[in-house]
Amino acid sequence: MDSIQKLYSDVEKIKKHVRAEKGSSYDGLDVASQIKSLLARTNPQLSSLAESFADYWTNTYIRPSANPADEPTRENVDRLAAMQSLLEGSVEFTECLSKSDWKELCALTNYEAEDLPIDTLNSMMSIFVDKQAL
Repeated sequence: MDSIQKLYSDVEKIKKHVRAEKGSSYDGLDVASQIKSLLARTNPQLSSLAESFADYWTNTYIRPSANPADEPTRENVDRLAAMQSLLEGSVEFTECLSKSDWKELCALTNYEAEDLPIDTLNSMMSIFVDKQAL
């Protein structure tokens, strides 16, 4: 199982656990909080950037949802998987990211740049250039 498949699986487990725990008071924000921790654990050398990406994802896609009991939807988990792929230096699975997503992820990466391994930073910046996010 690759890291993206594992992410999908882990998100489903978190959703299932929170639904069982919260019942009818389930809210996608509870899941998003746990996903933020998951992303940081999955990317230990990039934990701060992973948390920033998760915060962006939560604030942009989960928090404004009209149906918090349905979050995160498959579409929003796809976006999260795209961000995980980017953290791994890949463009695989990133088709779902919008131009504004790319620009914001680039800005977050620039903000965290001094704490990132140089190879990772170079790889991510090449992707941002290819996606015209700079």
